[in-house]
Amino acid sequence: MTLFADATLPWTEMGFAAAAIFFAGALRAFAGFGFALAGVPLLALTVGPAAAVPMILLLEILSGLQMLPVVRKAADWRSIWLILPAAIVAAPFGVYLLDVLSADALRILIALTLLGAVILMASGVKFPAKIPVPVTLGIGAASGLLAGSTAMAGPPVLLYFLGRADTPNAARASMFMYFSLTGATTLAVGFFSGVVASETLILALMLAPALFLANLAGHGLFHAVGDKHYRPIALTLLTIIALATLWGAIGL
Repeated sequence: MTLFADATLPWTEMGFAAAAIFFAGALRAFAGFGFALAGVPLLALTVGPAAAVPMILLLEILSGLQMLPVVRKAADWRSIWLILPAAIVAAPFGVYLLDVLSADALRILIALTLLGAVILMASGVKFPAKIPVPVTLGIGAASGLLAGSTAMAGPPVLLYFLGRADTPNAARASMFMYFSLTGATTLAVGFFSGVVASETLILALMLAPALFLANLAGHGLFHAVGDKHYRPIALTLLTIIALATLWGAIGL
């Protein structure tokens, strides 16, 4: 009981944290992406970046467990195994950055990563199917570094999987499996190295119902809005979050 008491925030802050998770979860259910991209900077406003990153990693793993049997079969495992080892090697260095960087420095890193992801997703460009091995390793290392420090493993690998996968379904399944594996690895490194506290993970579990409700709300909103407008809306929201985070970090 003491551990739960230590993990609990004041009611007002619990409400803000739950709202941040709900918004990020609804955005992902609405657009198909964006949970970490929106959740980390918003949740960091309440608990700080150092706690927000592992909380989002755990929540993302929990929310996707029910989909694993389906996406596991559709994923392009050859592409995953090409890029995953470099990401796993680099992830502890990202966790180290999470431990040593100041809160404002982490917010700037998170904001710039988010802006980069928005630009990549809005550009529509794709990597070619055949990529040199050093480039592949560099993509994996950059992804692992960002996963450990910001929970945003996506920007370096979005174009990689979209360019290599045979179908959009295979690309989504591959990214889902990749993010699940890198998230679990990063979270384990952070926890066993002592960077991630038990209270932080317990707080994430206490806020998990907000995410499950968000999944229902996001799916309902998608069907109400339709598939023509969801992507511009999602990218606009992510851009606003990134600029607001950067504004607060550098004190403009």
